[in-house]
Amino acid sequence: MLNVVIIDDDPIAILFLDKLLKKLSTFEINIVGTAGNLEDGIVLIKKTQPQIVFLDVQMPGRTGLNIYTEFKTPPFKIIFCTSYQQYALDALKISASGYLLKPVDLIELQETLQKVFKELKHDEKQTQHEDKNNSFITPEMVGENIVFEVEQGFVMINTRNIEYCSANNSYCKVITNAKKEYLFSISLRELEDKLPANQFYRTHKSHLVNIYYIRKYVHAKESYVLLKSGIKIPVAVRITSIITNDIRKMLK
Repeated sequence: MLNVVIIDDDPIAILFLDKLLKKLSTFEINIVGTAGNLEDGIVLIKKTQPQIVFLDVQMPGRTGLNIYTEFKTPPFKIIFCTSYQQYALDALKISASGYLLKPVDLIELQETLQKVFKELKHDEKQTQHEDKNNSFITPEMVGENIVFEVEQGFVMINTRNIEYCSANNSYCKVITNAKKEYLFSISLRELEDKLPANQFYRTHKSHLVNIYYIRKYVHAKESYVLLKSGIKIPVAVRITSIITNDIRKMLK
């Protein structure tokens, strides 16, 4: 069963899409919520952790395309639904999984969902493969299962697979070595208390890093640690003089 969120400022469009999705009984879809604007939609996404988001483009306030300012690498598939064909190129440029013109056609919806389901299956296999390969990155790397509560239940992640964590307003963003991104309703301080102290280091007020994914530390005007994935995580000025010794102690 795949969780779906619909974001559209037109209630009739939401009802119409809901009916179409229910007609496609071959797809196991659960609509976990709907929203009438992008702001409410973002809150809903963070609460429900959907796999698919149907998103209108032209809405009051921020357009649907602005979702990428909140989720730079969305951990869900986006299918844009709009009456304006001129947005299609922009949607394709930012790698949307689908683009449907209103009124949504049942056959086009079915074909788009088939494409998205294939993408999700591929992502799942890739994640399993990467998790298997990465689970032995460093023999000394500890692993501890952590349970994160979400509205629909919980998500369990082994700390061995967490690359880094970042504060995101009142939420916390957790990024894994398989490039999976999760948002949890927890502060970075609360998350730090849950994670193994000998594995995660606070490089900055907004960032926690798994020290086993650090490739190098660069002390400069704007200091940072470079992770094995190529991501640069900032290092606070007050940490620059002690980070090397701190991490050495953690590795002992």
